[in-house]
Amino acid sequence: MNIENPLFLIPIITGPIVIIIMLITLKYPPKKINSIYGYRTKRSMTSQEAWDFAQPFSGKMMIKYMVIYTLTSALALPMKDLDPIIGVFLSLLTMILFMAIPIVKTESELKSRFGDKP
Repeated sequence: MNIENPLFLIPIITGPIVIIIMLITLKYPPKKINSIYGYRTKRSMTSQEAWDFAQPFSGKMMIKYMVIYTLTSALALPMKDLDPIIGVFLSLLTMILFMAIPIVKTESELKSRFGDKP
């Protein structure tokens, strides 16, 4: 087992941090459309109804995918001879992917519920 592997360390540290932030956001969602806090995209900020829908939906999606991302760290434990630079690159690429999926799903759901105008 190699716990110094970036493919293990980055997900095991960043995943829970994002999950905690999302849990806080779910517990204390932003009430009004703003440009500082919450799920802020053109589509989510088109109406208060879209905003109110996007906040819990995106938070739950992000938690789901960050749990999966965190669990991927276990796959890296048996890897012994991985170049650290490659490990960091792969881990960050994986993190971007697992953070992009909830955004794409939220935008798709907003589009289907509230129309095509962003």
